[in-house]
Amino acid sequence: EYKSYLRWLNMDASVPARRARYPRRLPCEPCDYLHPRHKGHGVRMRPLKPQYLLSTPRQGVRGGDEDSISSSMSSFVLHPPKTALPWIHKAIQFRVCNTFIPTDKDLNKCQCGGCTEEHVPGVKTNTGTWYQKSNTVRRKGYFFGGIKFVDEDATHQPDFVRIDGGYMDYRSTSNKVFELFEIQWKLDRPNLLISVTGGAQDFVCPPELERRFKRGLVRAAKSTNAWIFTGGTNTGVMKLVGEAVRGTSFGSQIITIGVATWGIVKNREELGSLEQRNKSLFSYHTKDCVQRSNEKGAFLDPNHTHFMLVDDGTQYAYGKEIHFRATLEQKLSERYAGEDGTTLPQICILVEGGPNSVRTVLETIKLNNPALIIAGSGRAADVIAHAYKISTLEEAFNSDGDRIKIRSLSEDSQDSVEQLIRTKFPNIKEEDKNNVLKWCIEVIKFDKYVTVYELSDSKDFDLALLAAIIRGIPAGTTSIASMRLAITWNRPLLASNMILPFASFSEKDLNNLLKYAITSDRTEFIKMILDQGIDMKHFLTHDMLVHFYINMNENCIVHKKLRKLASCKQGDFNIDLRHVGKLMEFILEGTYRSDFTTQDYAEKKDDLRDNTFENPYDVMVVYAVLSEAHDTAKLFWSRCKTPIATALIAYKLNIFLYGLQKNSLNQDEENELILQEWAKEFERLATGTMRQCYKDRNYDTDMWKEVLSLPHKSWGNLNLIDLSQTVHAMEFTAQSAVQNWLSDVWLGDIHSTHSTLHVLIAALIPVLGPLTLRYTLTTELVEELTEQQNEAGNEAGIKLKDISAVEEGLDDLEVDGQLHHHETRTVANLRKRHVAEKLKSFYTAPKVKFTQYVIIYLLFIGTFVYTLLVGDQKLPVLFASQRYSILELVLLLYVMSTIPIEIKQIKESIPSSLRIKLLTYVSDFFNVLDLLGALLFIIAFILKGFVQDVDDGVPVRGNFHMYNTVHLLRIVSFLFYCFRTTQMFRIQSKMGPKIVMIGKMLIDLVFFIFLMLVFLLAFGVAAQSLMRPNNSKFTGRTIFDVVFKPYLHVFGELALDGYQDEMTEGHCANDANCNFDTIYADNLGQIHYYILMATLAIYLMMVNILLVNLLIAIFSKTYEDIQQESDTIWKVQRAGMIIEYQKLSAIPQPFSLLKHMWQFLKFISRLCSNACMERVLVPEEDESRTYRVSMIEAESREEFLSNIESADSDSQNSSKAIAELKEQLLLMKSMLQANITSGNSAATVVPDTAQKVKKAEGKPARPTTAISQLTRIKPLRVHCDSRRSPYPACDVTRFPVPDDKVNWTTRFKDYDPVQYTAPEVLNAASDEVDPQITNDTRIKFNKVDKTTKDSKTWTIDRTSYHGQYQVINGVPKNPKGRTGMTGRGLLYRWGPNHAADTVVTRWKRDGNDKIVMCDGKPVIEFVAILRKDTNEWAIPGGRVKPNERVFDAIKREFSEEALAKLSRSIAEQEGISIMLQEHFNLGITIYKGYVDDPRNTDNAWIETIAVNYHDSTGTSFSHFPLKAIGDDSNSMGVQWIAIDHNIDLYANHEWILEKVCYHRDAYNPIKEMKIKRKDTENNLWMTVT
Repeated sequence: EYKSYLRWLNMDASVPARRARYPRRLPCEPCDYLHPRHKGHGVRMRPLKPQYLLSTPRQGVRGGDEDSISSSMSSFVLHPPKTALPWIHKAIQFRVCNTFIPTDKDLNKCQCGGCTEEHVPGVKTNTGTWYQKSNTVRRKGYFFGGIKFVDEDATHQPDFVRIDGGYMDYRSTSNKVFELFEIQWKLDRPNLLISVTGGAQDFVCPPELERRFKRGLVRAAKSTNAWIFTGGTNTGVMKLVGEAVRGTSFGSQIITIGVATWGIVKNREELGSLEQRNKSLFSYHTKDCVQRSNEKGAFLDPNHTHFMLVDDGTQYAYGKEIHFRATLEQKLSERYAGEDGTTLPQICILVEGGPNSVRTVLETIKLNNPALIIAGSGRAADVIAHAYKISTLEEAFNSDGDRIKIRSLSEDSQDSVEQLIRTKFPNIKEEDKNNVLKWCIEVIKFDKYVTVYELSDSKDFDLALLAAIIRGIPAGTTSIASMRLAITWNRPLLASNMILPFASFSEKDLNNLLKYAITSDRTEFIKMILDQGIDMKHFLTHDMLVHFYINMNENCIVHKKLRKLASCKQGDFNIDLRHVGKLMEFILEGTYRSDFTTQDYAEKKDDLRDNTFENPYDVMVVYAVLSEAHDTAKLFWSRCKTPIATALIAYKLNIFLYGLQKNSLNQDEENELILQEWAKEFERLATGTMRQCYKDRNYDTDMWKEVLSLPHKSWGNLNLIDLSQTVHAMEFTAQSAVQNWLSDVWLGDIHSTHSTLHVLIAALIPVLGPLTLRYTLTTELVEELTEQQNEAGNEAGIKLKDISAVEEGLDDLEVDGQLHHHETRTVANLRKRHVAEKLKSFYTAPKVKFTQYVIIYLLFIGTFVYTLLVGDQKLPVLFASQRYSILELVLLLYVMSTIPIEIKQIKESIPSSLRIKLLTYVSDFFNVLDLLGALLFIIAFILKGFVQDVDDGVPVRGNFHMYNTVHLLRIVSFLFYCFRTTQMFRIQSKMGPKIVMIGKMLIDLVFFIFLMLVFLLAFGVAAQSLMRPNNSKFTGRTIFDVVFKPYLHVFGELALDGYQDEMTEGHCANDANCNFDTIYADNLGQIHYYILMATLAIYLMMVNILLVNLLIAIFSKTYEDIQQESDTIWKVQRAGMIIEYQKLSAIPQPFSLLKHMWQFLKFISRLCSNACMERVLVPEEDESRTYRVSMIEAESREEFLSNIESADSDSQNSSKAIAELKEQLLLMKSMLQANITSGNSAATVVPDTAQKVKKAEGKPARPTTAISQLTRIKPLRVHCDSRRSPYPACDVTRFPVPDDKVNWTTRFKDYDPVQYTAPEVLNAASDEVDPQITNDTRIKFNKVDKTTKDSKTWTIDRTSYHGQYQVINGVPKNPKGRTGMTGRGLLYRWGPNHAADTVVTRWKRDGNDKIVMCDGKPVIEFVAILRKDTNEWAIPGGRVKPNERVFDAIKREFSEEALAKLSRSIAEQEGISIMLQEHFNLGITIYKGYVDDPRNTDNAWIETIAVNYHDSTGTSFSHFPLKAIGDDSNSMGVQWIAIDHNIDLYANHEWILEKVCYHRDAYNPIKEMKIKRKDTENNLWMTVT
């Protein structure tokens, strides 16, 4: 673009090289290096014309051809030098009449329309006929600049220019017009051109229509960034447009360009002259003068933003701008064409108008531009609207043979239009009337391009305007071009109502639209396109992500940061993912290493351009946050795989952007607040999702812990706890879930019932103390104990009832129905064997580590105190000649043991960079105290070795200063260690917040001390100078006297006698007879004393009264401000402390020094033996665990967002609902009175409405009348079908289980379930089913079970989507509760039996192939099979076989149940397989989890994964050969069925389909179902949702 700019500068070579005043800099073509002469690349030098200078870069526009300055000025502004002529003066010219040819009627008037005085001086005179081409000439002048409307709003000063009417006919001159727009006027690229035409004279428009027009025009222009073109004068429709845009603020005003004829503008002589003027602003009067009241023409409208005054040399002639305006609009449309070549859309709006306005509309339509006719505005608009309304729509063929729709008028209709023309134009000539009629017939013929807006239309004017443009898009490009326009205009409602229901997009089209929507930051459209079923993983490649970053908005804060990392030149922004990776590492402070910054990626980046991302939505969240597309970031977050971790990263990124914005030179407080709010929003999302997951812990008690502790591969293998510490997300760390998890970590395996005192006593009694405590056994130990217990009890028929008995060491055993309370010998033996594990559990618990640390630290402090208070000669030593005592050696041993611990703390901190590790370490105040205390103590210990002791430890005089230095260093070190003791209070809930408050108040105290120091020095210096006027020395004692005594006055220590003594000493010098009385008797001394006392009084008043009370007020304010925050900060500090002690060695100080020495020796031995360094092993990712966690996070996120939406909706609609219901109640009451009067029975709906009102107002509603009968459906019940009797395919009846007894946690003494396993299961092949569980059976539950039989390996997934399930006596327990039956029933596997359901859907269409809509949403159809066993409709699906992937099971089950693959020929089976492989590749996982199936038992149940494949076009799945399976199958019918509340669905398939409707944003009749329930108390029926 910069090169094109320089080429443009050289277009005019009229200035010789010798006249060049400024050197030209050209970029080198090969390397783009900007230099006057870049040797070796043949750069040419040309003179720079003096009227052009480069100055400050600015944001510009893009696009256009090479000859255009608009494509070349994206970074530079053009400014003329003060001594040079302006650019417009040379580039833009106008026409003047150069030959005066008088008219026949008036010899003083030229045929151009102007009088003699209106011509330029020296014009020649001639006779004959005046011609515009031969009798006019182009001239230069100063008819450009700003207009100050003196009689209107003087603050609005639009730009104007007088221009030749033929400028748009040639490319060279038209480019100058574009330069005027883009360079001089600095207009941004438009997305739409609106041309408003119509009546040039004032007319009366209906008030409501006028209001709609004004409001709709402004809304459409604002939302689409449109340019509006009018005639520019203050009359007719131009005035109406001006009044419409007047309400917009001129800071972000709508570009309204008035194109008027120069010769009809009144007072035009005020707008410049032919002579040179140093004037850029012209005063313009719009009030007509008396002497010019009869003059033709009109004033300019003061509300337009720009004026182009077209001059062809004529005067007082209307319509001379029409050709210029039409050509300008057409060329602007071509200039700003889109990337796909489609021209910029434009539309003509007709308001009122005369006969020529009909022709204008016709010319517009012939150029394939749409026209919007405002019916009811008058004259021409009413004529066209009437003709359009009474016309008939017919089909015809165009010149290309394509079928099109046109409108035509019958003879009677033409007569009607002709009559209306005569009415609207009473003075029209016959010939003109026929022309208007002919034009109307031609206009309405183009039905596609004509839209009539009437006052009776329900939609707003702006929507009608945009809809008209959509209709006018050429055939063949409707869907893509329409969507691109809707995205550009940011009108999602228009797209959802007028484009998507009738569009058909290929995958490539959807990818291009999504790319455009993301680049344009159109959140609603991104959601709309994603809902079409686009595969984000396939869409987002490395190359695509680079495209997004390159096209990032240049106004983004991070744009400059990326430019700096990439070392980009001015005007260039060539970055790749390496720079993004570096930026992320910088923002996250080195906590993880980006894959994009590795050497391997740098070498292979060109080969990885088409690679995709494992978690594309997570990657897009990062991009959206960095580009400040906040709503888009939240949308991507709502679909990402790891919502909590990604939200924390987004929080950190927003905080980083906030810091950049705050420290930027161009500060933007509004953007700072926005970034702060979005940072809080993402922290709230992370916190809310985690809180929702913790709320649902009853669903799975341990899953929320898995969510917190799972390492995230994408973010440096950090879990959520470490990640929250890294990004400093305080609210997230302070929430209950995290704190409870930390409490569990704090206790380790120690049972939570033990108090701190109990743990302290156990720590003080080694070995024996820990054995007295109870422990929460690990999962492996519980399984081993359970297995041993089962083996011990199976021979005697003993059944383990509750696993909690194992954990407590007491077993509840059930023998022959009798309960016995004792501990078996086997369990006792196991516990003896696990004594070592108990000791390990005790001493590795962070709480015990902390307890030991506190005990030993207090002993260290006590020993240190003793060594300081007792002289060295009294301390015991090993040898008489030794300088160090035993206690000092013990202290040194402790201090030295802290050094390896601190080094390890730095090494194991989260950041990967050493610099960041050190910064993180010193950011903790207590670490600094540790470091300083240890350093000073070691220095003092070394220096003491140079002190020579004599006479019982008293140092010789030469070493006294050394000894004193050692003593002082030890004292300071002790002070640091004493302050360090406050850390032990951080873990305590009451003292921890107080420590935080003290830290905050210390900051206030520091600022207060600086303030107090001003008064202290003022008084101290004055007092010392008055008391010691003859002082000749400035020593350290002088500074001490100045500061110390005034400082003591703050605390009430006055000591006035001391002032007298000092005054005596300072005045008397060496005079022995001098005392205070003699000084006081002296007038000078008396004055000094009085001044001293007055100064002291003022000082005490200012400090003791003012400043001290100010400090109290500051502390009170600080206490109130941080009282809530201090609790949060304390929880964060507590979290850091718990994690620190979790990583701390179990061996306490100073004994840990031996362990560290041993590790150091091992390290040296490896180096000496040339062994490889021990590598840090990154734990392998457990895919099943990761998948379960991601599913739990996704469910928690959806529930959390649903709760937020419900709360917002309730708060917004509650008052409105109450008002509406009250109105209905009043209406019903009036109807009731009318019915009573007429003798009819009362309507039963009135009391029901009253109940709704009471319910809305929060009052209890009591049913008082019958409810009309509703459709009966199954209510949503928990674990319902799994308790249905009789059991399928048999007569076995389950043991009845009430609703309140389903949960295992509820005691049910009488529970006696039926034991049943179907014979066909027992007799099935052994490789298809599980064996019966016996003592020798070994099934690996809660794992992926791999068994080898007959040299063949079978892989069976026995994990549950809901986490771990309990296994009692080797038998799994149903996680959802009791079913009334044990065994396996009809199921093949113990525990979870995995299945796969295929939800194939499409939009329901009518006979015209249009999508059926209900409540504004499309109706969805799905492939359903009719089950034989229950006679219910179901989703095709079935069990996942061993060694079978889920995706393969989905295809197999659908092909077998819905397509009858097994009953077809081999060729047909192969065709079905190919067809499914082609279409089943873009599915959405709808549900994973438990199925409420009638085949479930207490020990076997079904879990499924439901995947939705959607056909949005109606062509992909329509050719599926649906066919029911034969009689030997479980289904007897298959067909497409619309989702409806009348159908009876199998198991929980109803709920799965409801989720499909939610994901596809389709009509959902299931959520609106109601059921009947009977109120037994009142014997009345009522409806409930």
